[in-house]
Formats: sequence, structure tokens, C-alpha cells
Amino acid sequence: MTEWNDRAGREKTPRGFELVLFVASMLWAGCASVTAGSAAAGIAGRLGWMYGQTLLQAVFLVFLVAVGFRLMDWIATRGKMRGYTLALPWRETAGREWGTGVAIGWGMCLAAVLPVLLSGHLDAMLSRGPGVLPGVLAAVGTLLLGTLAEEAIFRGYPFRRLMGAIGQAWAAVTMSVLFAGFLVVGRGPRHYGVALLCGLLLGLVLAIAYERTHALWVGWGLHFGYRAVMAAVLGLPIAGRNDLGSLLDARAMGPSWLSGRAYGLGAAWPTTIVLVAAIWVVYRATKDWAWMYTLP
Repeated sequence: MTEWNDRAGREKTPRGFELVLFVASMLWAGCASVTAGSAAAGIAGRLGWMYGQTLLQAVFLVFLVAVGFRLMDWIATRGKMRGYTLALPWRETAGREWGTGVAIGWGMCLAAVLPVLLSGHLDAMLSRGPGVLPGVLAAVGTLLLGTLAEEAIFRGYPFRRLMGAIGQAWAAVTMSVLFAGFLVVGRGPRHYGVALLCGLLLGLVLAIAYERTHALWVGWGLHFGYRAVMAAVLGLPIAGRNDLGSLLDARAMGPSWLSGRAYGLGAAWPTTIVLVAAIWVVYRATKDWAWMYTLP
């Protein structure tokens, strides 16, 4: 069994230098996001790919983030890399970890939708037309790679550097706050505070998934499962985004505190309860992997 742990490497690095690496990696992630968006828009527009822009953007972002973080780690360690810059070590439990994360994310999505459904404020119909299947496939690919990129940025290399600088607990809170801001800023939710709280709680759930397993498999699966069901299956908006193909064309109506309106269920009060419960679920589901990969 291959075990991955870069704690020893982190302890040998001064805290100030760890903080510099964190800031540099986050700046690179921001530049990579802008570059990926511009390149994808240009290529998709030139080739006339209706469903290709978001997928290309996700592909470019994963590539730029992976290459940039790896190069940064190589420079910082003088060629002696300490681990996997994307925090995806291949091990015998990797597939089961990712699948468990997907199952938890699927359950979280259904639990978040349930209050709207039971109150009679969910309107849904089957999407029709020749472009439905290509749109759904493009949406799944976009979410698969997009959630990987977000996990690599907010729970991957920068997160490990920040943990080395300020410790696990404060790093988890700090990155969760940044993640919540990333989801909310510029999206215009009516219940701004609720949206920030949901983003913060989701960030903590994903941070716990990483800290319990020292890998992104569970968190990536959870993030993807939640968004895939919400967007690609139900067609509900995610953080104000509703431009992906879906099997169903669903609309959550009713008061903003229940439906989140155009922003999505990420700005609804019932979702906060689901996310708090998810912290306990993830903690319990990762018990064996925490023993195998972190406690020793």
C-alpha cells in the first residue's frame, strides 16, 4: 500500500516561506482561471462549439493549475518534490473513496431539494430536443473537471502550504472563507449572508474530507456528486450559474429563504442544516481512511 504524507516536509519549511508559497499559488490559480476562460471562449467561438466553451475552460484550468503547482513545488524544494501537488495519490482505496464522496454528495443534493419539493415549490419537466444529450455530457465533463480544479485550488497545494504556515484548523477556516467568497462574489444572491454561510459550511465539509484522508478523492467525489445531481440532472442553478445542459428543467420557487431564487439552493436556509449534518457524515464515512492515512 502506498501512503502519502508531506507533514515531515512541511515541518522543515519556515512558516513565513509556507505563507509566501500559499500566496503565490493562489495568485497563480487566479491567473490560470482568467487565462483558461479567455482561451476557451476564443477557441469555442472560432469553432462554433455550442457546448464546448465551459468544458474547454475546465480542461485548461486543470492543466494550468496542475503544471503551475508542480513547477512551484519543484522550485520551492529545489527539485525534491514532497508529494502529489494535486493531492490525488493513487492507492488501493482511491476508487472507493471517490465513490463514497459521490454518494454523499448525491445524498446532500437530494436532502437540500427535499424541503422545496415537499412544500410544493418545485416545478420540473423533462428536457427535450436534439441537443439535450450533448448538453448533459458536456455538463458532466465540465463539472467533473471543474470540481477537480476547485478542489486542487482550495484543498490542494495552497491548502497544504497554508496548513504549514498557520495550522490545520485555521487553514480550514481561512480557505473555507475564501471558497465562500469565490462562490458568492459577483453572483448577486438576495440572501447574501445565507449564501456565504452555505459556502463556508461546504468549504469546511470538503476541508474535513481532505484532512481526514490526506487526499482529495472523497472531497472531489462529494463536490462532483452534489453539483452533478443539482445541475446536470435537475437543472437547478449552482451559485447563480444555470448555463449547463440537464436532463430535467427544474425551477425552485417560493420565498428566497427556501429556494434561494436565481442563486440556487446554496442561498437557502434548509441547505445550511444539510451541510451541518454533512460534516458528521463525512467524519464518520472517513473513519477507516483516517486510521490508514493520517493517524499513524
